[in-house]
Amino acid sequence: MRILRAFVGGIAGAIILVLGLSLHAPVPTAQAECLRMPYFTPFGYANFDFPPRIVALMNDNEIAVEGITPFEAKPAKTGLYLPIGSHTNYIDACQGVYYPGGPRLISKTGNSVAVENIWLRMDGAYGAVTINGVPQGERMVATYNVGEMMPTLMTPHGGGIGPTYWPFRFSPYFAQVFNDTAGANLVQPGEVFANLDAVGKFAP
Repeated sequence: MRILRAFVGGIAGAIILVLGLSLHAPVPTAQAECLRMPYFTPFGYANFDFPPRIVALMNDNEIAVEGITPFEAKPAKTGLYLPIGSHTNYIDACQGVYYPGGPRLISKTGNSVAVENIWLRMDGAYGAVTINGVPQGERMVATYNVGEMMPTLMTPHGGGIGPTYWPFRFSPYFAQVFNDTAGANLVQPGEVFANLDAVGKFAP
């Protein structure tokens, strides 16, 4: 039990340290890295589940949800699933915690927005945004409060351990992009877009 507590405390401390460094350290160029480290666990998965209101909006407005590999869209537009672990993810103390892939949303009119190559930083989630096939560069797409996640950070579930409650909220930029894609004023900045439930595992 003492070993488990020490492990949990160590991982929690590492997450806070990395996210804190990613907020205060300068972001390097695409060619440079800053203290690249392995991901927290070698295996695992994460669920990025939309709240009922967002699911209803997606369905009522005929917005298709796709996953950019390794993200996978869940049935009935309920969210996204992604495998996680040191085989695909890593930590950069300047850039944050890296996740390849992401979501793509396509409206019934054919408008689309994609977000990929996602970085989690202390102040929110960033990703490379593409609108109707045109790259927009890296933008903040979601905000969150790390303090909301911390109480559930090391919850045993799903055969591993990880946070069960980490709400991601529309950034002002992404709320506008979402509305433009849908062709209607559907969401507001600060509204919860999805909850992240992650499971880190040390064996497949």
